[in-house]
Amino acid sequence: MKLWMCLLLGALTSVASADCIKGEGDVVHARYDIHAGSQRYSVDFYRGADQVAWRRGEVISVWTHRDQAASLLRVFPQYQRTIWYPAGDLRALGKEAQWRGVMGWPDPQSRDYRMVGGSSSMVQGCPAQEYQGSDGGKVLWLDEVQLPARMADAGAVWQLVSLQRVARADTFGLWSQWQSTDFADVGDNESDPFLRRMISLGFVEHGASGFYHADGSPLPGADHHAH
Repeated sequence: MKLWMCLLLGALTSVASADCIKGEGDVVHARYDIHAGSQRYSVDFYRGADQVAWRRGEVISVWTHRDQAASLLRVFPQYQRTIWYPAGDLRALGKEAQWRGVMGWPDPQSRDYRMVGGSSSMVQGCPAQEYQGSDGGKVLWLDEVQLPARMADAGAVWQLVSLQRVARADTFGLWSQWQSTDFADVGDNESDPFLRRMISLGFVEHGASGFYHADGSPLPGADHHAH
């Protein structure tokens, strides 16, 4: 009897988890609206096996976890082109990324947030629980998918507006097929109209640092050269 009950509960849990996110595929896609002071913008977050991607506007930052390090693929869908920053290049440029810093959000309890009693709800078809930090930060957390439904922290508010599963072939698989240039080779290919435009816009080398926060906003820093 106990075994039967365990099997039944396990089956019900699997069904609930499967129903939590709509769509088919092995990539989780979450879209957030962000309010930060006078700024209003949207960020798309994708999570697959050993890969995550952040999209803001027309630029996608794809991070891949391999051998305890993170490499970066900057994706430009408008041009169907990419620029690749291996982990070694990131280290050489002083912009080494730790996987835990780009992979998404840690569980609130791992950040010493406390659960707010009586605050459970449903968001996008998934059960949500509110947590609060000692600094006043608040997170409405979707434990089944390990994502926030809403965050208020450091003057910014993130609000989940859509959540679904999508095919890898339409995301990470597609982006990896487009023509790619290693960051170290950009300086030797400035005759390429695409790379010349990216340089003029400050995505690589001159202008901005060429590196971005997980949500797509530029990181401050001095100019870097490809060599």
